Amino acid sequence: MKPRNRPQKQAARLRWGAGLIAACLTLFACSDPEPSGPPDDGPVRVDPPAGWDSDIAPPTAEDLDPSPGIVEVALEARLATREILPGVRTEVWTYNGGIPGPTLRARRGDRLVVRFTNHLPEPTTVHWHGLRVAAEMDGTDAAQQPVRPGETFVYTLDLLDAGTYWYHPHVHSSWQVGYGLYGAVVVEDPEEPFLGDDLVLVLSDIGIEEDGTLTPGNDSGWFGDYFGREGNVLLANGKVLPTLRGRAGVAQRWRIVNAARSRYQRLSVPGQQMVRLGGDGGLAEKALPVDEIVLAPGERAEVLIIPRPQPDGAVRVQWRDWDRFHIGTLRDPVDLFTFALTEDAPVDATVRVPERLRTIEPVSLSNPPVQRLELMEKSVDGTGVLGINGLTASEAPPLMAHAGVNEVWELTNSTAYDHPFHLHGFFFQVLDIDGVAPAVREWRDTVNVRPGTRVRMAIQFDNRPGMWMFHCHILDHADLGMMGMLHVMP
Repeated sequence: MKPRNRPQKQAARLRWGAGLIAACLTLFACSDPEPSGPPDDGPVRVDPPAGWDSDIAPPTAEDLDPSPGIVEVALEARLATREILPGVRTEVWTYNGGIPGPTLRARRGDRLVVRFTNHLPEPTTVHWHGLRVAAEMDGTDAAQQPVRPGETFVYTLDLLDAGTYWYHPHVHSSWQVGYGLYGAVVVEDPEEPFLGDDLVLVLSDIGIEEDGTLTPGNDSGWFGDYFGREGNVLLANGKVLPTLRGRAGVAQRWRIVNAARSRYQRLSVPGQQMVRLGGDGGLAEKALPVDEIVLAPGERAEVLIIPRPQPDGAVRVQWRDWDRFHIGTLRDPVDLFTFALTEDAPVDATVRVPERLRTIEPVSLSNPPVQRLELMEKSVDGTGVLGINGLTASEAPPLMAHAGVNEVWELTNSTAYDHPFHLHGFFFQVLDIDGVAPAVREWRDTVNVRPGTRVRMAIQFDNRPGMWMFHCHILDHADLGMMGMLHVMP
């Protein structure tokens, strides 16, 4: 069945009752690994409040191909004027006229065809962050010539994995992303259990001057490159302080994307319990209750919220500072969006979370090749630059790997601040951080590396040879040299 208008159809899905819970933790204690049907008291159908996501949800791209198993969309990069700040008109860079661009929805196993046309004043590409695509579809200058103004390029993507991904340029990435070019990709798996009404949350920031113009993408020159540029306006799905509605007990599944070029997203939802279902590569092996979500640039998280009644019916979901420079001083919280609960009577929890969300086998390792990468800085002609293993991107030869040969990469950070390390084209499993294994096994494509720490990760190189990038996903840092190439040979 074609994934048409799925956000609207999600509200009409059948929910299975699981009994009233006092906290989300009780979901795990009483649920079966693979529930086979509804409980004895029968299924419970509970719709979310009417228009629950109308003020905040991004649009979904129209599927132009009626064929089963193929989703075809038209994606156009163009300038558009939008009122981001009240009463202020700003010309921004958009996909299909909006910030964020339309969400591309399909199912695992589908072929996604994207007919991309560039009407920007400069060349660009589209990179498919996290998707395991063919190398020639990766959207970097190692894979294709940039798409010039007025040209069209067709991306053909076979969707191998369910999960939440995103797309953005890989030409002048920092300022093109900073101007508004990003959007989400949701790949659904019909075999997954229902885990709440689906909401895409693309979090970002943008620089807007007093006169409404965009802050130049190269603002502050070298200082902006070195420290990483953060916009002065925080956005949730392209809006300032939109409203999301909910009803106590009716579960929501937030698919959160950090699309900011440098800003870390640290989210808290006062009075609400969050359960982390997974991240970059879809569902983790099991769910974990958390007090907050921290996403480095490029990372994603899938989060279960079962709303709890609040005295005033609403809470403000806040951005909190992560202190990525480790200076010991935190900036004040900023409200991102309002989570408003209706006055409807609370209902029994509308999901049951399996004790095991999915089975993820550990990457097979038998005397694997080991790559050691040091994230570092150095001076070139009196100017500080960033690099990997003593070399900037323009100086470094490609690393070499072979399809079908799994490797261990050891990342260390000799700088004084955090770097989110992103690998194109392949998932990895974090083995340990300074010897401590993660709480759950999951697939990732981005991992934050704090100063003085060592991250060991296992990479499974499947049969997709070609040239792939790896870099710090503080996009200004990549421009300053913290980037490299990986040649995966047949």
